[in-house]
Amino acid sequence: MSSESAPSGTADPELIIVADPEDEVAIEVAEFVTESGHKARVLDVFDAAQMFTVSVRDGVAAVTPECPMLLRLPPPPPLRVSFDAEFQYGECLAQLWAVAALTPAPVINRPTPQGLGSRVSVSAALTELRAGVSGGSVEVFAGAPPAPPPTPAPAGEEAEATWWVRDEGTGATAPWTDAMTAEGPFRARWSDADPVFEGVVVLGGNAWRCTTADLDDLDLTERGIGIVARLGLDLAAVTWRLAPDLASARLVNVEPFPALEQLRMVWLGLGPHLVKALFP
Repeated sequence: MSSESAPSGTADPELIIVADPEDEVAIEVAEFVTESGHKARVLDVFDAAQMFTVSVRDGVAAVTPECPMLLRLPPPPPLRVSFDAEFQYGECLAQLWAVAALTPAPVINRPTPQGLGSRVSVSAALTELRAGVSGGSVEVFAGAPPAPPPTPAPAGEEAEATWWVRDEGTGATAPWTDAMTAEGPFRARWSDADPVFEGVVVLGGNAWRCTTADLDDLDLTERGIGIVARLGLDLAAVTWRLAPDLASARLVNVEPFPALEQLRMVWLGLGPHLVKALFP
């Protein structure tokens, strides 16, 4: 990612990217913002929480310093390191939640009362409901790889439907077999045996498809913009599963912290808009 031009002013406040210091997206965004003539720093959860102060006077909250923020919050460790470390991590997240929610400075994916990831849920079915999307298949959570339920696959998918199981601990996804073993927990849904996907990256009222396939009739960018807005997000990657005949598309996933591979495909459009959103 690179910037071709930079604004003349350099008095803007510093962008704070809250992320793992090795997060690829955070590093690339910081470099692009710097090349654009602004300042940017990547801070982990602990350092970022300590740089801000939240005060309340006469019922009015104030956050200092007022810095634009981009949240790329890493998940907590899968195993407890220690009670003290976990407590400190939780306290820092609470501080950042308050800072990002209350600061008047621009924040990409500003937290809401629903959480730091807004209304996106680990449950795809719940995310669909919150996004105003209907027609998804049954979803099962289990401690062991769940067998296909007697509930039929969604209408129009019965002939090609496969029961896919995702190990939420590792992120691995595969068709169900009665010999599956893994750590879990697990989440399973019906999908195509050989699914085809399209990605859309959304930033506010703008969206960019990740491929140049002829899918204009599906209106995936406008639909993605609406979904992201209803979920209370600014920046997200929306994944669609395409029908075999490319005549329809179903929502698969909404990722509030897109991977570098997703953003890189649309960076020529996304990058400048991201800088403008952070430094209006």
